Amino acid sequence: MTPVTGKRPLTALLWAINLSSISASVLVYIYLAHHALRDLDSLLVSEFVLFAPMVVPVLLAFQLNQLTGRMEVRRLLRLANVAAAAACLALFLATDLGPAMVLLGATVIGALDAVQRVARIVVIKRYFSPEEVRFTVPLTLTAQFIAGAVAGAILAFFPTQITALGAAVATTALFACAALCTWLIPPAATTTEAPAAPASLWQGLRMLRDVAPLRQAMVGFVLLGAFFQGFYNISRVALPAHHLGLSQQYVGLLQIVASLAAVTGALYFYVQSRRGQAFHLRYICPACAAAMVGACLWHSPAVSYPLYFAYFFLFELAFFRLQADIMAATPRDQMPVVATLQYALVYAGMMLAIFFGAFSVQWFGMPITAALFAAGFGLAHLLRRLAADRVPPAPSLERNR
Repeated sequence: MTPVTGKRPLTALLWAINLSSISASVLVYIYLAHHALRDLDSLLVSEFVLFAPMVVPVLLAFQLNQLTGRMEVRRLLRLANVAAAAACLALFLATDLGPAMVLLGATVIGALDAVQRVARIVVIKRYFSPEEVRFTVPLTLTAQFIAGAVAGAILAFFPTQITALGAAVATTALFACAALCTWLIPPAATTTEAPAAPASLWQGLRMLRDVAPLRQAMVGFVLLGAFFQGFYNISRVALPAHHLGLSQQYVGLLQIVASLAAVTGALYFYVQSRRGQAFHLRYICPACAAAMVGACLWHSPAVSYPLYFAYFFLFELAFFRLQADIMAATPRDQMPVVATLQYALVYAGMMLAIFFGAFSVQWFGMPITAALFAAGFGLAHLLRRLAADRVPPAPSLERNR
């Protein structure tokens, strides 16, 4: 294969790699979670399937980041996709998909997905100038959002209930496509920046302690991810299959709804930001919480799914606002360690949310669980503000909240 030349073809190639690999990963998680609920009759195993992929990224976040410095990034990205394709074949064809194998499979795919996420970031940093990164990163996120819709469409529009063989074919083909595309990445990239220093956990923690705007934005981002994205992981299968009692097709349809909400939110944020829109979190977050609870109060997808769209759309607006605050408060040379710390903290918060949320859904149901998450988010922010009163506020971040 002849490597591509030019920044636009390279951007399109990276977008295709992201779309293929993330679609496969999401399909694995959703299929296994629905299989655990439908065939194994275990709501807890179904919820923990969405917990398992986060374990390795949290425990080994810095080791995964350092791995990209020891291996050529194209080779790392290729091997991760090949290994993921092989893991899918072994998972779906060589086992009976009992509870232990379901959780193990989700953990393995989650670890390989984490390697790919780090490698994709490194590719963008090495192949694009700092000015070009501003446009390349949002495009990468767009591929990630659309990937969820692709995985949902495979579930929603498959002629019959998708089988393990069908899941094996779909996921293996997607990972193989991503691996083949890596051969088209040019063998070398030019950069004018010096290599970044190895990430240091203590360096990132010291920055959070000493830089008030960064600390406030990071805490807000972690709370947002833990409660609202944590609930998304709990509800993406349990809401349609457990609460509404619907089929696999509706599980896929909800994934499409969430992906469309994410893409719409990203585009709306981009357009309104260009116009100088402020995005006040003191309005967005309560509205997001209300839509989240509302989506679980109804037993009709005609009402629940539009409210779910509103919930995830508002979540994306808050997500991008806080992400912009973090980037604005972080010195350029410290962005890698801050991003790594951010990745680990958010995943740790989501793991706690999924762990407690899984038992809450089992014992109390979706409506009460959603209300508990909304109340927990509000209480956490109240405690945060009480703690912030002891130190001078950061006007640049607080004025729009």
